[in-house]
Amino acid sequence: MNVLIEVFVKILVAVALGFFLRKNRVLDERMQKGLSDMLLKAILPFSIVASANYERSSDLAKGMMAMLVASMLYYAVTLVCMRLLSKRLSMKDKEQRMFVTLTVFANTGFVGFPIMSALYGNKGLLLAVVFNMAYNVFMYTYGVHLVSGKTGNWKSVLLNPVTIASLLAILLFVSPVVLSEYVIGPIRLIGDMTVPLSMILIGSNLAMLPFGRVLGDPKSYIVSAMRLLVIPAVALAAMWGVSQLVTIDPTTAAVFVLMCALPCGSMNVIFSEKYNCAPDFAARATVQSMLLSMISLPTMAYICLRLFV
Repeated sequence: MNVLIEVFVKILVAVALGFFLRKNRVLDERMQKGLSDMLLKAILPFSIVASANYERSSDLAKGMMAMLVASMLYYAVTLVCMRLLSKRLSMKDKEQRMFVTLTVFANTGFVGFPIMSALYGNKGLLLAVVFNMAYNVFMYTYGVHLVSGKTGNWKSVLLNPVTIASLLAILLFVSPVVLSEYVIGPIRLIGDMTVPLSMILIGSNLAMLPFGRVLGDPKSYIVSAMRLLVIPAVALAAMWGVSQLVTIDPTTAAVFVLMCALPCGSMNVIFSEKYNCAPDFAARATVQSMLLSMISLPTMAYICLRLFV
């Protein structure tokens, strides 16, 4: 419990710093865009590759395979369920389509990777990397198709820097190659910037939000409820039930549940703007879920800590 509190205190301090820097115009929109690109295209991939320098074990290999199966099932099942649910909501067609992607596709990279790394170290990050592989497959194919009405692009899946780094990390992990400190040291040094920089950028984003509109949107609360409460609760119940039947590594179970408990992914907003698919709704729901996740995510992390031991 003390470790959990320590991690989230560090995260909150970094978020508060980003908020302060943006409010005082130390960070501006142009600088934030540059830092975000640097994080996603360079620093985060370095962090992913560095996670491969983890002690190899058959248990972790089994955990990664279990995570792959669980994450593929998660996306397949939730996409069907949320699509059916969206048809029953009093929303316009474009809002219904955005509702599906907002509730299914969370912020696995920008928020998920740093938090799993902070809570569970390289092991947690490796497992999150596997989960994110399923995210890339479904988001850049069916997700893009749903928002745009066009066929998804496999090129976007394969040439994404995070995808490339993820594949490299998995290959390094399963291979007998052991990187020397001269190689892994600089990679780890750069990758260690992921957590503080990502949290600072989140704080910077929060500083510019119209909180009244964000917190006053009833449709966004439906998204937040599904994204932060219902889906994580179902994932938690499912993982706990499976753990009663077969032996599951506690870290694997906890990482899976927490990856299902993350706020809405920023890619939803980017695609909604690109294809003019209810962009205002997507932005409000994403921001609202980010704010509310500061309460729900630590709570879910504590539950996982107590349940999966």
